[in-house]
Amino acid sequence: MILFKNRSGHFQSAALSILIALAMLVSGIHAQAQENPTAITLTGWLQVTYGDGQPGSGQAPQTVYHLTTDDGQTIPLNISAAALADAGGLMALRNQRVQAVVQAPQDVLAADQAGVYWVESLTPLPALSDTGAADVSSLAVTGSQPWASILCKFNDISAEPKSLPYFNNMYNNAYPALDHYWREQSYGQINLVGSRAVGWFTLPRPRSAYFSGSSFNLNLAASDCLAVADPHLYYPTYKGVNLMFNADLDGYAWGGFRWLTLDGVYGRWNITWEPPWAYSDITVVAHEMGHGFGLPHSSGMYGAVYDNVWDVMSDADANCAKATHVTYGCLGQHTIAYHKDMLGWIPAEYKYTVPYTTGATSPQTTSNLHLMAQIPVLGSSTRFYTLEARNFYSYDVKLPGKAVIIHEVLTTRSEPAKVVDVDLNGNTGDAGAMWVVGETFQDTANQISVAVLAASGDNFQVRVTNGTQQATFWLMPLARTPGVFTDVPLDYWARSFIERLYNAGITGGCSTTPLMYCPTNTVTRDQMAVFLLRGINGSGYTPPVTSQDTGFADVPSTYWAAGWIKELAATGITTGCGNGNYCPTSPVTRDQMAIFLLRAKYGAAYTPPPVGSSTGFADVPATYWAAAWIKQLAAEGITGGCGGGNYCPSSPVTRDQMAVFLVRTFNLP
Repeated sequence: MILFKNRSGHFQSAALSILIALAMLVSGIHAQAQENPTAITLTGWLQVTYGDGQPGSGQAPQTVYHLTTDDGQTIPLNISAAALADAGGLMALRNQRVQAVVQAPQDVLAADQAGVYWVESLTPLPALSDTGAADVSSLAVTGSQPWASILCKFNDISAEPKSLPYFNNMYNNAYPALDHYWREQSYGQINLVGSRAVGWFTLPRPRSAYFSGSSFNLNLAASDCLAVADPHLYYPTYKGVNLMFNADLDGYAWGGFRWLTLDGVYGRWNITWEPPWAYSDITVVAHEMGHGFGLPHSSGMYGAVYDNVWDVMSDADANCAKATHVTYGCLGQHTIAYHKDMLGWIPAEYKYTVPYTTGATSPQTTSNLHLMAQIPVLGSSTRFYTLEARNFYSYDVKLPGKAVIIHEVLTTRSEPAKVVDVDLNGNTGDAGAMWVVGETFQDTANQISVAVLAASGDNFQVRVTNGTQQATFWLMPLARTPGVFTDVPLDYWARSFIERLYNAGITGGCSTTPLMYCPTNTVTRDQMAVFLLRGINGSGYTPPVTSQDTGFADVPSTYWAAGWIKELAATGITTGCGNGNYCPTSPVTRDQMAIFLLRAKYGAAYTPPPVGSSTGFADVPATYWAAAWIKQLAAEGITGGCGGGNYCPSSPVTRDQMAVFLVRTFNLP
């Protein structure tokens, strides 16, 4: 059941709620305004919906505001740029409950403003504890974010432009589907696991019934589409809903969010309204979902909106010829660093802030890589520059070049971030907006300069001056997953151990282009020889050249790891797998690993203490051949078992597990 909350706290159907709300707007509250012409104070959740015209149509973007009041009414608002700025800007009000001082609709308003309340002021308020709604005041978007796509047909149009499998596959974790896309955008901090599509369903009205003049009634369309799909979805399972319609709406695709009561749960749902031209190019769906997550547009410096080629939240259809999928059309590029930081996706250690300073300072220099830099203008918290490095990595293959990109951000603007384009020619994809080695940006009035000093691979070294503070550091490509390996995201359980292993020079990963670790792959006995000898002797160690017999029948002297295997045997750490063989490509099991690690740590002559009556693991009896080794490995804190009080002795060791074992065994920093 799709519900809104009414004044008494009871629930009523969505369609009925809309009718009652509209009736109240034109009767009760409007009458109150005529009886008392002074301003009205309302409290509730501010909702923002962005409308984006079909690429190439030339239609101006639209931003629509609603207030879902504390008693459940949804009221359209007209908010001036000045009122938004006075309240700290739209971004300061996002995800906020607000107090709105409004003037009720007047008869003198134009027809397309009928029923719209004009806002005099907005003030952020704390969330109510008794609404049943979760606290969403944080701007961060993390964790699982499942969406549902609902396919809805107007009852006078029978067309079904795309099949149900098309929409379900759109959520896959394979490039270029949406789960893959948003994982990469967020560096693995969100995923769309659990997303699905349902439909097609027939709406109860013809297309014309959803129009008021030339305006498409978003609330009515959402109410009807959610209602017809209700038997097939339990809405609290999902964070967002993509409403996929079978005909054009009003020339726009829309994205934002609504406060609703769905299946008895009151809360915020991200919602998009997509016509066929939108879901035929997945870049448009990504753009509208970005609005659902709370992202605004960015732009160039020319008063336009769809002119920032570096941002899916601006010129999402830029250079589609470079990134078009046979099924899902034009692909979206990454969003900009400011937006990622706003959603909590830039880890603190990958963001470099150069503070404004006026006194004596020492220059700062670091070789660490960063995803972004922030330069406060004269120390301001609301106006600053951001720096990011962009190249042709993954979804950014459609970008016009490889360079450092600078945005000037004013958080009180509706579109806070604008590309710095010094030639002001209307093209953000040419040299005027791309800062390369040997070029320097200067904002003399605010004592800021940015010099691009060098490039190494895909990375750029920059020197920033802010007042008297100078800092030199490196920027990595914004589309690259931060951290060492592209397949080890920030929230991966063994990431710190894997990166410590890499930093110690014990592993170079499983692939260099791109740099990957293959964390869930099984460790083989030849790889183990390399891991152990580097752990013992250091990263610079190379075994003696093997030009003759390795001592093992299955390891010829030409084998890639022959020297490592022969040396491991020479140290007494291994005698092979039996019958004169080493079994180089066989997986290392957890019982074998216990012996490998302890002998590597203490020497070939090491023998663990007697096992006693118990190993401490339910699946390793005291009589097991490796019982004493396993018990000692646990006693030294190198392993805690495989869970449930077990050790899983015969299970193969994976590369992520091995990273943990090696870091703990050799006490790697």
